[in-house]
Amino acid sequence: MSEQGEPKAPRTGRGVRIALALSLALNLLILGLVGGALLSFGPPGDRDDPRLRTLGLGPFALALEREDRDAMRGRLDGEALRADRRVIGASLAELRGALLAEPFDRDAAEAALARARGASEALQAHGHGALLDQIETMSAAERAVLADRLERALRRMGGRDRDR
Repeated sequence: MSEQGEPKAPRTGRGVRIALALSLALNLLILGLVGGALLSFGPPGDRDDPRLRTLGLGPFALALEREDRDAMRGRLDGEALRADRRVIGASLAELRGALLAEPFDRDAAEAALARARGASEALQAHGHGALLDQIETMSAAERAVLADRLERALRRMGGRDRDR
């Protein structure tokens, strides 16, 4: 039996438990993203090159010939890409801080998401520019082959036109 004078342990408030759960979820999400990115980088020249997919080139990463993918990677400014990816990482850290703020800091979260969105759009612009530069070097016959391969890649990715 406990003594009357012993204080009871303070209960953790609901808000703190929610914040801890959100923090854990965000940490697991970031860990999963980083781990997935590290594990998905296969040998150079892989058909489904994650470095090209992160630039908004999903189906083209499958459709382009190895030589074309290599040439595109050579056109990309690695430092600019790393800078944009660092902005995204810093934005996620800022978003985490906004999630943990009490009360929730919507303006800070919105600003962090806007910075991440801007950096993602910049990554896509780099990728799209390199893709267009590469396509511009192709003959009409090579572009036709790319179009056929793109159609097959889209089918493989599940992007079939459902209205056909």
